[in-house]
Amino acid sequence: MVITLKKIGNSRGIIIPSSILKTLDIKDNDELTIVSSNKNIIIKKNKQTAKTLADLFANYHGDYEPVEVDWGKPKGREVW
Repeated sequence: MVITLKKIGNSRGIIIPSSILKTLDIKDNDELTIVSSNKNIIIKKNKQTAKTLADLFANYHGDYEPVEVDWGKPKGREVW
């Protein structure tokens, strides 16, 4: 596949075809790493790192009230 380098502001860019994005499971806002090696450009999808509970709730500013949940009586040999 041949693509063309295009001017974007003071930079240059390429458009990655959707077929390649789909094959590599790259979605909008995924983080990518770009490196040069032996006069080649290598673009890699960053591995998703697990977020901590604190990270997940970092931008949450609502109220939280814990709720007791009754899961019913044990059905097997669970020990509670």
